[in-house]
Amino acid sequence: MNRTTHQLIAGAAAGIYLAKRETATGTTTIKPLLGSAAAAFFTNLPDILEPATSPNHRAIFHSLAFAALLGTCLYQLNQWQTETELESLLKGVGMLAVLAYLIHLALDFTTAKSLPLIG
Repeated sequence: MNRTTHQLIAGAAAGIYLAKRETATGTTTIKPLLGSAAAAFFTNLPDILEPATSPNHRAIFHSLAFAALLGTCLYQLNQWQTETELESLLKGVGMLAVLAYLIHLALDFTTAKSLPLIG
């Protein structure tokens, strides 16, 4: 998958999810647009950490083990009972970043090279 594909899919997923949440609560904000842009950025993190310098560039940050670690982080973020607006913002950005990263890994998993178990 190329960078644009990762960005489009992560951005669309975040935007649609956030818009659907707003529809359910009857609110309208700029959050779906901002979340979409943030997800499009965060989905590039794996390739920032491990640049695609060769077809075999996938190591620890592109591995199933790292995806499992991120899943644990996502669970912990979801359990966080925030007490301030800043904590709520940090929780939301953290969850968005982890989900966008996982979308990148899921898309890479579907390619011929797939993902290594550990790296």
